[in-house]
Amino acid sequence: MSLKPMINRLCPTLGLLSAALLIAWPSHAKSPLTETDLLEQVMQQASVQDWVNGRLDEAQSDIIASSHWENPTFSYAMDLPGKRDQNAFENAYMLSQKIDLSGRRGLRQSAAQQNLHAVEAGIQSRLAEFKAQTRQRFFEVLHLQRRVDVVNIWSRRLNALQAILQKREQAGDVSGYELKRVQRECATAMTRQQTEMAALQQSWEKLFALWPEGAKTLSATRTVSGELLPETPLPLEHFLTQLQQTAALRRLAKQQSALHLNAQAEERWQIPQFKLGVGAKTFDAPTYSDTGVLVNIEVPLPLWSQNNAERLRLQAQTQQAASEYQWAYQKTQGEIKGLWQALNRLLQAAANLERRGRALSNELMTIAESSYRGGEIGILALLDAYRERQAFKLERLDLAYKARLARIELDRLTAGMTP
Repeated sequence: MSLKPMINRLCPTLGLLSAALLIAWPSHAKSPLTETDLLEQVMQQASVQDWVNGRLDEAQSDIIASSHWENPTFSYAMDLPGKRDQNAFENAYMLSQKIDLSGRRGLRQSAAQQNLHAVEAGIQSRLAEFKAQTRQRFFEVLHLQRRVDVVNIWSRRLNALQAILQKREQAGDVSGYELKRVQRECATAMTRQQTEMAALQQSWEKLFALWPEGAKTLSATRTVSGELLPETPLPLEHFLTQLQQTAALRRLAKQQSALHLNAQAEERWQIPQFKLGVGAKTFDAPTYSDTGVLVNIEVPLPLWSQNNAERLRLQAQTQQAASEYQWAYQKTQGEIKGLWQALNRLLQAAANLERRGRALSNELMTIAESSYRGGEIGILALLDAYRERQAFKLERLDLAYKARLARIELDRLTAGMTP
């Protein structure tokens, strides 16, 4: 029996198959989860807001503590003579206050203010990391969801072809080998479906770990919507000229400023803090009584210790902070350059694949289907064309996903810059 007449009889059925595949394209829920919606829900969680408020309140408390004078002290002394009839009965009342004229308190207050700015920048940096992690898990779900769609299309195409060949095999139009080969390909597609679905389910659970309420909110329809391929980034010079404005580097710079101010405060040991007391002293004797003014000044003498240990510690910490900032600056600069270059290359590769790969993939499908109808190729070549079509779509998705991950990391590193 000639192969060509048998294939010619399959042509109308293959046309119906193509139309059925277009109709069967998966339609998602009316309100799929978007990146913006997810970020809003995750960042507004009580645990996130409580952490932010706690960090700010802690830094504010340091400013309050450094702004206050020390509490004054009240003292009372009573002198009871042994011979009450000959000596006066004395009472002394005194209110004392520690006074600092060196300016240390003002410097420490400024240091606490710089530390608050460091905490604010640290919060921004930490939230940028959390936001990046959330975006990564969102686009992981989107990527795997699109992969499942591609594999489902491939599987439905094979199942429809299998149904056609089963009818033709019963009619004696095709060989049993062709049917068995398509059935084997259907089994492979089913295994691939299960593998992709398992990965998608795992990615959903990873996302819900950041947003526990999402498991309830999306219990009916679990689907996301968004653009997997990112937009082209701004020129590299835009990021490099604002490198010092990144949240991570601003945190280190403010920490260095706070340590420097505290070190300056400790350098003013030559003007020690003294204690001034003012009060009254009363005398009560059998023959007379009197009241006098009592003044007391206590000044520590920096003879044995000039606060050397504290000054050395702060100087060392300031030096370490300066070195850490320089290392972080160089590291961030290199990472931004690398990510920017990688992102642009990935975007260019995606554009080339879309421009050339799509045309070649479409051409291969057209040639394979027409050649199969004409009896020029067998079922193996047609199945190979189906596989190539699936491979092209998956490669396009994987390339877009890699570009998206690079963009997310670039956004994390440049958090705090002016757009």
